[in-house]
This record gives sequence, structure tokens and C-alpha cells, in this order.
Amino acid sequence: MNVSPTTIPGLGSGVTTTGPFSISGSGSVSSSSSALSSGASLASLFSVLAELLAVVVVVGLVGVFVIVVVANRADPDPSGRRPQSVYYFAVSFITLVASILGSAVVVVGIVRLIGRHGGSITDSVARTIVIGGLITGVSLVLLITHLRRGLVLARAEDAPSPSRRVGQSYVSAVAFLSIISLLVASVVAIYLAFALAGPGVFGSFGGRTSSLRYLIVALYLGGVAVLVLGTHRNLVSPGLRLLARTSDAIGTSDAVDG
Repeated sequence: MNVSPTTIPGLGSGVTTTGPFSISGSGSVSSSSSALSSGASLASLFSVLAELLAVVVVVGLVGVFVIVVVANRADPDPSGRRPQSVYYFAVSFITLVASILGSAVVVVGIVRLIGRHGGSITDSVARTIVIGGLITGVSLVLLITHLRRGLVLARAEDAPSPSRRVGQSYVSAVAFLSIISLLVASVVAIYLAFALAGPGVFGSFGGRTSSLRYLIVALYLGGVAVLVLGTHRNLVSPGLRLLARTSDAIGTSDAVDG
């Protein structure tokens, strides 16, 4: 049976058919492709946000639980500032975690450019960097605002007070998170260094370029952990004397409490 191309009236000059079920046309195909691409980009964006939210919620709940448990001690609270302190330091902990994760997303987006070229990957990286930067910026603003107010309450009285104890629990939770992050990042970074030196023995992780990307991210997270630990450990007296001898740390704590 012979089949001849037929132009379909009303669908434009570029649309033809060579059979009862075969239709071709540039306009509808290009619009459908654009819609699919836009939908895929939106889906990937929501996927990144969902993963970040899940991590922030899990880590935040742990930190807030520690802060609230310490705040609910049976110590008298004549000033009535303990609930405010719990709020300020709990929000500070959550926004600190969110800002770190947001900045990590930015770093991941940047390192994706290493060894790659092309418009599609550049667009994807741009979206990743923008969403990570927005999360980091908003979280840092909330962190600075709440942490300052929480520290004002914690430092308002010389003697040990409920607000100060809440601040101390916040510092301890941040220090714990920083130490764990530094431990994991250090182990991963050292192993990736071995993988770069000997991929045949330690694995290539998708090639040297991929290993280098992972190494940069691990080093960044380790550096952030050190920075956060260094800036937080002395925020609330008596601070955390991590490298001091046990007797010195106990003596300093007793002197402040006394």
C-alpha cells in the first residue's frame, strides 16, 4: 500500500503525516521538550531541598533535644529568661547546621565544574550554587541575630544562671557536632588522598577527577568544623578547654562556679 505525505490543515505548514498514526512537527516537539526540561530542573531543585531539609531536621532535633533537656533542670529561674534562652540557642543551632550544609552545596556545585564543559552542566551548577547560596545567606542572618541575643542573656549574670547553662549546652552540642564532622571528614580526606596516589589499590571513585572533587568537599567540611569549633568553644564561660589537662579544666570550672 502506498502512503503519501499529507499536510494537516490548521496545524501549521511544518506539520505533516505519512500515515494515520504518524505526525511530525517541529513546533509541538520543541515545546514539549522545553516543558520536560523545565520539569526536570524543578524536580532536581526540590530533591536538593528535601535532602537538605531532612539532614537539618535530624541533626537539629538532636541538638535541640540536648538544649531542652539541660534547660529543664530543676534550677530556679527567678529572672524568667530560660524559655527565651532555649529559643535563641535552639534556633542558633538549627541555622548553624543549615548554613554549613548550604555552603557545602555551593562548594559541591563549584567542584562539579572541574573537568567538565557544556551548557547543560553549567546551568545545573548555576541552579545548585544559587539555592545553596540562598540557604546559606538566610541561615547566617538568622544565626547571627539569635546567637547574639542568646549570648546577651547568658552573659547577663556573673553567677551561674539557667540562661548560662542553656548557652553552655549549646556550645557543647556544637562542639560535639564539630568533632564528629572533623573525624569523618579527616578519615574520608586521607583515604581519598591514598585513592588519588594509588587508584588501582584504593579505588578510583569514578576516576581521578571525581576523587579530587570528593577530596575538596571533604577538606572544606573539615575546615568548617575546625572554624566552628574554634569560634564557639569560648562563647560562654567557662568555655571548653579541649587541649587542657583534666586538673586545669576542673580547676577553672570550679573557680567560675564559685
